[in-house]
Amino acid sequence: MIKKVLPYLLAVLVFFVALALLRPAPQTQVVVAAADLPAGHTLAEGDLALKPMPQDLLPTEGVLTDVAQAVGQTLRVERTAGDVILQSHLGGEAVNLASDERAVAVEVNDSAGLAGLLKPGDRVGVTAILTAGDLTTQGVFSKAVVENLRVLYIQPSFVAEEPGSSAAVVTPDPLTGIALQRQREKQGVVILAVPVKAQAVVYDFPSVGSPATAAVRLVNAVELLTALDQADNVKLSLYLMPKDPQPMTSSGLWLPDLVVRDVTPTPTPTPIGMVGGGR
Repeated sequence: MIKKVLPYLLAVLVFFVALALLRPAPQTQVVVAAADLPAGHTLAEGDLALKPMPQDLLPTEGVLTDVAQAVGQTLRVERTAGDVILQSHLGGEAVNLASDERAVAVEVNDSAGLAGLLKPGDRVGVTAILTAGDLTTQGVFSKAVVENLRVLYIQPSFVAEEPGSSAAVVTPDPLTGIALQRQREKQGVVILAVPVKAQAVVYDFPSVGSPATAAVRLVNAVELLTALDQADNVKLSLYLMPKDPQPMTSSGLWLPDLVVRDVTPTPTPTPIGMVGGGR
């Protein structure tokens, strides 16, 4: 009897397992961008929409389920049409330039861009690293060239993710609606607010023990940063500044000057033909 009934029981079990697998996952209506939206944009109702998303593909925190939760707030990062908008994406300040400022973009990598930890409003200085030299001496020269520049914008793919943050899952596929995880880039663009007034680049030679007098070059920082960013033999590095920074001047650093060579002459081997006074 059992042998006769067993196939039917197995068939019923397989049926219910298949039914469970084919059943769609529970979905939640979440707030998404209705169009491409730039960072710094103040959200209006027409910028937003609700879209059903599988619950198991959504972050566990920060999901918005009502358009009213985002209306009137400012985007911290850019969103493209269909992107999920999380609470962590809101609250950024709009990008504003003073009349005596210009926005300049520089490209940096992780080590030069503070691993993406910058945020709009931070103040930074810029160091230029030049690879130069002649046929006999090659070296690297480093010089802090401009300070106290305000960060306006950081490329979203370059922004560092906070530990434990699930904000990386933000982009649903336009065809399937499944959220995709973006990989953080190790290189990105940072946009800085640069004053148009000429600035002094100071070479403070006495501070490093050189008898040379201090040298000063007046430059337009907009032109300087643009030229340095495009030069083939130059890399730019940013450093974060405190709210009340003390003045910092330097003469720059030429790496070959740090090399200390042994002044003792290297012994010269005796020629084999001269051993024992032979000719």
